[in-house]
Amino acid sequence: MILASKGIWSGFYPPQAILRKKKFKKIVLEPPDYNPGSWRGAGKVLVDYENEEFWLTTRPRKAVPVRGYAIEIYRSINGEDYSLVATITREELKESTGLNIASIEGQQLLKDPLTGKYYLYVAVDLQQPPYPGWDTLLLVADDPRGPWEPRGLVLRREHLYEVKEARDAIIDIIDGVYFAVYKVNDGVRVNMALAVSSDGINWRKLGVLGLDNGRQPHYFFLGGKIFAGTLGPILLGFETLYVTRGGGYTDTFVAYLLNYREKRLETLFKGRWEPQSPYERKDYPVHGYCDIVYDPFKERFLIFIEAVDPSSELGLNYEVDRVLLYESPTRE
Repeated sequence: MILASKGIWSGFYPPQAILRKKKFKKIVLEPPDYNPGSWRGAGKVLVDYENEEFWLTTRPRKAVPVRGYAIEIYRSINGEDYSLVATITREELKESTGLNIASIEGQQLLKDPLTGKYYLYVAVDLQQPPYPGWDTLLLVADDPRGPWEPRGLVLRREHLYEVKEARDAIIDIIDGVYFAVYKVNDGVRVNMALAVSSDGINWRKLGVLGLDNGRQPHYFFLGGKIFAGTLGPILLGFETLYVTRGGGYTDTFVAYLLNYREKRLETLFKGRWEPQSPYERKDYPVHGYCDIVYDPFKERFLIFIEAVDPSSELGLNYEVDRVLLYESPTRE
């Protein structure tokens, strides 16, 4: 738990202060090229406290017909400058799993507390029986550099609320429990559901989450991280409500209490994300995906966003996306 500093506030460090104190730092990753539909993002950053290093995953993409074509893993010693250490292509993933993978999307990298192994969750678009759609694949390794061994599909389309998608999860470990808030699609609504696990492999699905005292909007996507808070798990990141030409976009930074016992998200805070760089659109700066980590070495939050370049149009095969870094110090 990242506690509020110097007794000014109590509990988890306030999301309001994180947003207020954020400053643009740098471009972390450029897109594969600058043609419409070219992106990098949809990844996660893992902080190795023992070795004082950072590991970042991403999915490079190009416009149709290429789409998401690889998993990339980067290493950093300061949380800001990243070097590529491993790539798993879509073709390699198809060969190792035997799955007909058409595209790769959201990724989550964690370290399993029991085995010490690294778990990499990957959203994959499967074009095979019984029907095409998105599931979540697990890869396991002793080192983030690999080699990575497939362990199968761990979040699959099993229920009516997820007949088209069970993917793009936010996964974090709180008190030894894996929590996954993941994207589901029943063919009409796109919402966020909850699953829990004791080992990161076998999951118990709790269903679509409620939102405050009602249900989620027709389209509701969350990207970010789950932190331990004094009230319970807190999901911090972005919410996406706006969709056009197949892409979801946002300017809203949020914090939700994850009331897992009642299977409900409870609003703690919402605020507008004001772009501070020339690499973000002013109206919809973020293409949904982001990650937020606490850097204990410099006492700051690092916020990684998949930013939509202002020179590009909105839409899956129109926009150009980079990974940008913001920092928010915790010292007052």
